[in-house]
Amino acid sequence: MTDGYDICILSLKNDAAVAELLADSIRSYKLPSRLSLPESGLSYRRVLVDDQEAAFDENARDRLENSRFLALLCSPGTRENPDVMSKLTCFREAHNGEGIIPVMIEGEPIHIFPASFYQQRVVKQILPDMTVTERVDIIEPVAADLRAADPSRRKQMLRYETVRIVALMLGLRPDDLQQRQRQRRKRALTAAVAIVVAVSLAAAGIFLRLGLIARNEGIIAEKQTRLSVEIARRTMEELPAEFAGDDLALAFVNEATENARVKLEQLELGELLAPAEAENGG
Repeated sequence: MTDGYDICILSLKNDAAVAELLADSIRSYKLPSRLSLPESGLSYRRVLVDDQEAAFDENARDRLENSRFLALLCSPGTRENPDVMSKLTCFREAHNGEGIIPVMIEGEPIHIFPASFYQQRVVKQILPDMTVTERVDIIEPVAADLRAADPSRRKQMLRYETVRIVALMLGLRPDDLQQRQRQRRKRALTAAVAIVVAVSLAAAGIFLRLGLIARNEGIIAEKQTRLSVEIARRTMEELPAEFAGDDLALAFVNEATENARVKLEQLELGELLAPAEAENGG
């Protein structure tokens, strides 16, 4: 018997490149810190890629029976391939129809999904004359979507779908994991903002100091002072406006710029900022 897998990615040989992209994305995904799993011991990084259109045998059966989930990459030709369909049937029987994740990579659902992916539901409807009729609704499965016109778009979709698939494998709601993912990205953005602010303020301080020296020495004083004030103005007023839509980043920028004002005052450079502030206020 083979070791267990968290997920088996099943695809046609022609779709092997996408299967490997998805596998690598799942393996490299990092869970947000302090995340509580509904069940201890769950994993998601043991990923098997099966893109071999070979005759279904006992080894293939063993691998499928010992995989918790099956991601079927769907493209034109998938549902017509007997070996892929045999493996899909094997997994469905071993797991009571649970744990199957359709992944669209090319084509429309009606042309690429196996017939077994669709469910029929009989719906009763009462007509105005009080007679009851029945209709059959076809329910399409909820699927991951990696269909993209170019690699850049596919990479973007891959990040989103990886979060959804990992959440499903861990018994989490995708929205919960996506929210934590957004928080993690926001922290990364804040760190990036810190670097931008630090560099910008350092540049402003240097130019202000040069402006003061130039003015004191009578060397191109007016032009240098104007340049220094403009850099300070853009750094301390335009940077906060740039991050107005992000409260966390904006709070950091405002704190950094205020600290910079204090530092510039200590360097006796505050007088150079005064005309710009008065102009803005008036």
